[in-house]
Amino acid sequence: MRKRPMCLACLGFMLVLVLLRIAGVPLGTPFSDSKYENKAQQGRKVWIAGTIETYEKKSSNNGYVLRGEGSKGKIYLLAKRGDLPVGAAVRVYGTVKKPESPRNPGMFDEKTYYEGKGCAFYVISEREEVVDVGRWNLGEALRLERERCCAVLKEMMPEEEAGVLSAMLLGERSELTEETYLAYQQSGLLHLISVSGMHLMLLGMALRRLLMALHLPKTPASLAAAAGMVLYGMFTGSGTATVRAVVMFAVRMGAVAVGRTYDSLSALSLAAILMLAENSSYLEQSGFWLSFGAVTAISGVCPVLAGEKVERKRRGEKTGLEKLAVKGKEAAMVYLSLQLVMIPLQAWYFYEIPLFAFLPNLFAGAVMTAVLLTGAAGLLAGLASVKAGSVVLLPARFLLTLLRQMTAAVAQIPGNVWICGQPEKWQMAGYGIILTGLLVILYVRKRKREMNPDGAKRKGAQARRRERMLFGITMFFACVLLFYRPRETFSITALDVGQGDSLVVESGRFVMLNDGGSSSASAVGEKRILPYLKQRGIAALDAVVITHPDADHTNGILELLELIGEQKTALRIRHLFLPVWMKGSEKENPFILAAQKAGIMVEYLKKGDEIRAGELTVSVLHPGAGEDYTGEENAGSVVLQLSCGACRALLTGDLEGSGEEEVLGAAERCQILKVAHHGSRNSTSEAFLNRIQPQISLISCAWPGRYGHPHRELLERLRACKSHIYGTPVDGAVTVQLKRDRLAVHGYRSDVEFPVS
Repeated sequence: MRKRPMCLACLGFMLVLVLLRIAGVPLGTPFSDSKYENKAQQGRKVWIAGTIETYEKKSSNNGYVLRGEGSKGKIYLLAKRGDLPVGAAVRVYGTVKKPESPRNPGMFDEKTYYEGKGCAFYVISEREEVVDVGRWNLGEALRLERERCCAVLKEMMPEEEAGVLSAMLLGERSELTEETYLAYQQSGLLHLISVSGMHLMLLGMALRRLLMALHLPKTPASLAAAAGMVLYGMFTGSGTATVRAVVMFAVRMGAVAVGRTYDSLSALSLAAILMLAENSSYLEQSGFWLSFGAVTAISGVCPVLAGEKVERKRRGEKTGLEKLAVKGKEAAMVYLSLQLVMIPLQAWYFYEIPLFAFLPNLFAGAVMTAVLLTGAAGLLAGLASVKAGSVVLLPARFLLTLLRQMTAAVAQIPGNVWICGQPEKWQMAGYGIILTGLLVILYVRKRKREMNPDGAKRKGAQARRRERMLFGITMFFACVLLFYRPRETFSITALDVGQGDSLVVESGRFVMLNDGGSSSASAVGEKRILPYLKQRGIAALDAVVITHPDADHTNGILELLELIGEQKTALRIRHLFLPVWMKGSEKENPFILAAQKAGIMVEYLKKGDEIRAGELTVSVLHPGAGEDYTGEENAGSVVLQLSCGACRALLTGDLEGSGEEEVLGAAERCQILKVAHHGSRNSTSEAFLNRIQPQISLISCAWPGRYGHPHRELLERLRACKSHIYGTPVDGAVTVQLKRDRLAVHGYRSDVEFPVS
């Protein structure tokens, strides 16, 4: 650190920022204009005037950062139109909203995303008016040129390859097909489809060599290359990894210009300081940590692990075979270093890890230089002549086709992606301390060997092999620490799915999903249920129970079945259970077809059936065999009584009316009640509550909602029987957990634990 004061300054600066944020200092929080606050809470439609600062193309709409007229704050604009010029003064009419923190574990953090863009509000636009186009704007000129380049690539290459090359060269991910993105994700190659340090370094150095070949002196060529890459970074959208790479490349070229030695870790530290000084919310963004983590692994971890062995072999290499062996060892060492740093970050942010990423990454590393250089040359040629560009692009097209086929093949391997769950903070800290400690020990020993080469030679290779073995064993236990997941004795989590139901039951290794749907939240299976399961490290559901076929209980489950059938998720479902009265009816057809495609067994539940898993017994209290509830699906809801030790819970679906009366005779007193039908006034009668006498009542609904759930009359009945009421509108996801014969309730949004005897 004494030789790298910039690294020490960076660590100190980051520590200060973290402590200030913990203390509640609003660093990185965008300015919130009070005139929009109430309107956002009410979801009102407003007219907003401002100037467009930046633009980004999205798959379903277009995003603009709008600086409000007469306001210090920025607003993010979501519009169907993609032709609003950067720099233009506009008037927009739409619904203003305030970004929310996630309501379930694992859910997308909307608030952090928009804070990273400097916006306290966003507007879903219905109408846009351009008031003044304004003067010539560099940002708009670059945007138009980027769109032109994307269009040219589409003319010269197939859709899949054009989309990948657009992402690599232009930073335009919106051109990627869903299948291509998923294949790259499952193969551990997402870092390739963004403009990162490798891309920028290759193109920047190629530009510098070209300028020097044109007889420009080294210093002007270096400075011109740095300026060119700054412009290129703006051209590609100035993503997190791109900004970091531009700063590091500029420092490198500056070092060349003044005749100083370039140090990548110092340049990395300077980039971090500059970016965090501009926006401290980067500390909460995955792109920041993944980008800086990858460079730290290559520039900091890899040299320590490689030691002097590879360097000495490189100096003494003679034959082509020896060169190949050295290159192979270098590639393996770089990959190992990356995995040591990136695996915990992948687990923290994505909750899953690709297990067979080595081969695609090895192939990509070997061909990426050729892909980028021929891709850039082909694009430039294509701007003049599409035919000429198509010819120049042939190598890039061929290599990208091979890479696509390889990623598709890897994605088909069973168990390719491991759903590991999100580690706890103490696990991340423990892993980091162990890795850092080992690296410090290895570095100190390496320095001793360099200072005393004769002594190192006497100790020989055996001592170094012993070092590597101890390092491997220690890191194995560090990984065990990182991925250790204690099993729940018994817990029930009511997920916040808006106006709908979805409950996750865990007992030991047994996991059951009871319903999963919503009438108010879109893509609830993909965006709420699946992220929660992945965050918990749940790779398989032993049972999925559909209480009745209403969409607000089932559309999320249908999404999961489709994702599994199309191999778009590593989640597995072992059994799908439907109420017995649905057998043979039209209502069951969508579930049967989706389950067959996913290879999932379908079974039917009736009164008297039981599912046993360890200490847990799941008893079916309703519906009875031979009963027909067509036309009154709510009354035909599957009712489950869960028993684990002395703890009992009752899950009621949308039970009401005649169905509730039939359950009364079979139900026992329960500590936990999932209140039926989202807390409607006609469900959970006084007689029913007197029979059940629940200590804890869980209500899943949207607020405010068009149905007015939970109804006041229902809440009064629950209070009258002295039940503790918890609801997803206030608490977000609610978890009831059995802890040593005591129940504890945890609200995700309220972030408070409530012990209940």
